[in-house]
Amino acid sequence: MADLRLPLIALGLSAGFIASCGGGGSSTSGSGSSAGNNLNLVSVSNGFGELLPFRSLRMVDGAPTTEVVALRSMDDILANVTAANPILPPVRFESSAIVPGGNSGNHYFVARFDRALSLDSILSDLPSDDGMRGTISVVALDPATGNAVQVAGRAFINGKTYAGTPTGTPQRVPLQQWVARDAGATVVNTSIDNDLDGIPDGQGFPGTDGEFGGASSLLGENVFVFVADSDGKLSTHETFPAGRELRLVISTEVYAASGQQLAQQAKACSTVGPDVVTPEASFSPPPQALLRAFPRTVDQSGKADPETEIEIQFTEPVQPWTFGSLPSRTIPTPSAAFSVQFGPQAARTEVPCTVRPISPFDLTTFIMTPSFTFPGEGPEFSECGVFNQVDLTIFGNQFLDLSSNQNTRAGATTFFVGEGPGIVNAPVTPDAIFIGRGGSEPGISVIDMNGFGGGTGNPAFDTFNPIIEGNSNYPNNPNVRFQGGALSPPLAPGSCTINGGSAGVFTLTKDSSLNDKIARSPILQNTSDMMLGWSLDTTYNNGPSPFGCQGGGGNLCANTGLKQVAITIDGSAINPATGGVAGGNQVLIDGGPNLVSWSPHPNPPPLAFPPLCVSPYLGGQEPTAVDAGAQNLLVGGDAFGNPETGTPPSGLISSQGVTFFQGPSRAGTTPCATYGLRQQVGHFLYVVDRSRRELVVLNSNRMTVIDRILLPDPTSLAVGPNLDVLAVTNQTSDLVSMIDIDPNSASFHTVIKNVLVEAGPRGVAWDPGNEDLMVACEEANAVAVISAWSLEVRKTVSANLTQPFDIAITPRQSNFGFRRNVYFAYILNRTGDVSIYESGPNTVNGWGYDDVIGVANQRFLNPKGIQPDILELRSGVWVLHEGPLNPTTGQLDGLVSEGAATNLVVTSGVVGAIPLSVQAFSIPNFRDMNIAIKISMGEDRLSGVPVDMAFDNMLNLGAVINFSTQFSAGSPIPLNGKALVRSTVNTNSAAPVSVPRFAFFAVPNPQQGTGVVDVILMDGPFLRFDTNAFQDGIQSIPAEDCQVLMDYFRQ
Repeated sequence: MADLRLPLIALGLSAGFIASCGGGGSSTSGSGSSAGNNLNLVSVSNGFGELLPFRSLRMVDGAPTTEVVALRSMDDILANVTAANPILPPVRFESSAIVPGGNSGNHYFVARFDRALSLDSILSDLPSDDGMRGTISVVALDPATGNAVQVAGRAFINGKTYAGTPTGTPQRVPLQQWVARDAGATVVNTSIDNDLDGIPDGQGFPGTDGEFGGASSLLGENVFVFVADSDGKLSTHETFPAGRELRLVISTEVYAASGQQLAQQAKACSTVGPDVVTPEASFSPPPQALLRAFPRTVDQSGKADPETEIEIQFTEPVQPWTFGSLPSRTIPTPSAAFSVQFGPQAARTEVPCTVRPISPFDLTTFIMTPSFTFPGEGPEFSECGVFNQVDLTIFGNQFLDLSSNQNTRAGATTFFVGEGPGIVNAPVTPDAIFIGRGGSEPGISVIDMNGFGGGTGNPAFDTFNPIIEGNSNYPNNPNVRFQGGALSPPLAPGSCTINGGSAGVFTLTKDSSLNDKIARSPILQNTSDMMLGWSLDTTYNNGPSPFGCQGGGGNLCANTGLKQVAITIDGSAINPATGGVAGGNQVLIDGGPNLVSWSPHPNPPPLAFPPLCVSPYLGGQEPTAVDAGAQNLLVGGDAFGNPETGTPPSGLISSQGVTFFQGPSRAGTTPCATYGLRQQVGHFLYVVDRSRRELVVLNSNRMTVIDRILLPDPTSLAVGPNLDVLAVTNQTSDLVSMIDIDPNSASFHTVIKNVLVEAGPRGVAWDPGNEDLMVACEEANAVAVISAWSLEVRKTVSANLTQPFDIAITPRQSNFGFRRNVYFAYILNRTGDVSIYESGPNTVNGWGYDDVIGVANQRFLNPKGIQPDILELRSGVWVLHEGPLNPTTGQLDGLVSEGAATNLVVTSGVVGAIPLSVQAFSIPNFRDMNIAIKISMGEDRLSGVPVDMAFDNMLNLGAVINFSTQFSAGSPIPLNGKALVRSTVNTNSAAPVSVPRFAFFAVPNPQQGTGVVDVILMDGPFLRFDTNAFQDGIQSIPAEDCQVLMDYFRQ
């Protein structure tokens, strides 16, 4: 299966249906003529007027003018064609055999190109081909039966045609010059009389029986002419067949003499006499009479890709606006001409589609692009039944041809969708840890810290044995199990991989194809770094239009103005307020984003068909409503159950559950309740794809692509504490790209500045108080300090630095820790040294050096990375390296190559700011601080060498206003800020923004296996935690080639 995406680029597909003008190759929708690498069609005419390009009146300020404009591109069609300004009707052939001007003569088509043609790509010297190769053809179609016949005639390029007696072995027909221009007139080659009737064979070519307007343009190396000729004598003047739809079909297999291929296929259509032929969807001839509409991309078994577009063919050009909505930035309106549906009869899902002609020169073939992808069938053992059957219906008396004739014939067809790359519905923060994986198939996985969600996964469940490894744990969610039908919206166990649900806590989320790499090729080729940004619901939600759902949904009760919730702070947990709160420990969230402090229930909510909203596409149902009328039963408890006794999991692994019923009231509820969470759940997920030199922006819940931002050499990321700027280092170009990530900004997702730094920028980190951005310039042995105020380098430091490649920064200790009122940065060098930087101010009355103040006594072998210790208010970091250290001596305490993770902490020091005047600016031992090892873990706890780490965010204070100081740039963001501390209410102190129970370590090359994520329980002696109740021993999370770990507060 697959999921929501932007409109796909049309993939080439040979139609092969002559009856519907389908004989041409594929083409794009086109952006107009180009004189570069392609041959281009200039025009097609029947002598009485131009048939191509199509024409309309020019639109100016939304109104048609009197000026006729040629429609040479899709942009031209979109800019000018409307119901009030249709494409102009084609010029018809006269009923008698006359040429322009009224003289007797043969009917003909003429096509002109922008350069000389390759004659042998169009004409054929084989006796069996009647002079034409088939790349250009002329057919007459009976729309009532679908029968089509080749029109008899002779083809010329610059007056040349293959004719005469075949010779040679194999036999070939000679190329003959029948007509030419001489002295301004069309003259016949009198020496060619193949039938020996005394009349030159070229006599009867338009213009040879008398000049007329346009006759001079019928000869040229770039001109193709087809002349009616059923009896083999041009001199007997003929009409094309009457009562049929005539068309000249030009495929993209036509080439220029210089080798360029025709850019876009074309079909010019007309009739002999008045056009009374009705346009119809094309059907194969009886007795099959099959509607010629089909998915454009199919697998080897003939099943469609879930992301497929649909191609449909017509008997003649169709007014685009009468068939459906042309591509635009708005949701397509339902079409009266067709219906695309899937799903069971009780819950049919209508799929809105945009339509566009396959080429601006061909209005007989249209591409229908669904607004969202089809669910597909899932793996062999878990098919999704009717979800993978797509029914396309064409209705009669709905669409028009260019002469305003209306179709009369209805029809239908069905196709089946295959498995595809997989739909994703993954848990979201605070119950998600993201894994960037490398190897031969790079991708992203998500560790599920909730374990009871209704996402994608295996739906298998045994009510008699509800705890089987690999089966769904979603039915064990006590809210689903005991009161699912009574909730709003109702919840029930899944029946398909699109809603199979979680396999339990610490498992990797699977997509609907049951692959745990839920974002992979072709979405990504590399995952060098990842960060989360704003909550998606600020941009995509199901509130009423114009700020919420733009089409196919909308709920007044999901209005942003109703998103009001009072919260209380209980230690490190954020709870909904109930009644009065003693001490005023209460905050009102008013219209803000979904809180990172709360999980939606379920996490994630299951997918719904029809979707909640079509534009923007919201496939998941709303979280359980705040007015569900039931008590939440999913709280902290037994997250694993007991397989030996058959006891299923019954509670969250978090000691304090942060799952609440906070979704909006259902549509139609009066009055609507205020609420706290809504779809779209999840966040903007920023991923460095260094292989493509892109920053890829994904939906963290659905793993669909939102944006791609090209950069010189994206390497590492850092999100500003106020979620306004994303800094991206570009290692080989010595630049730091600053990207606007505020959805409310006019420059959202654009590079607002490129900052030049010293050579080899790699690691990057924002000061949690939003003062500075620090960049490790590895090749220059320096660190650039960029001001958050100006986004310019304010200084570069180099003392005590040797190939610095990673940085961790702890908050300015204004009213916590040692209250030094400075921040510290820990710079990891390739040598294994950790250099300590102290911030300013370093003015005359200052108290901070704004420079490196020393190097830690401990050396870390083969260092891999560094992250701040999110729990340590005194300032501390975790260093990932080889060779564990003795906490007392700081010396090697194990094998040199043994994996290690060491917690380095400021354990003691003078309390309060130390003026720079003290001791003449020279204070030893890091300004009277002692830096020591709190713990150094080796492979007694770890499976191998860790390369990255993350913490769980299940208990966090993200709903409290962001931390700031007098030195911070801008105002602190009120919700979901990235600072590592929060000021505590009614106290002059601070608390860690998150209190994790677990630390996660990526080990891509463990002593056994092919890659795992080790989980360390941070309660107590930092022991490895068993993540799998089904297997003996202490089990880590299998994750082959795990390279990057990321949680919401990752620095």
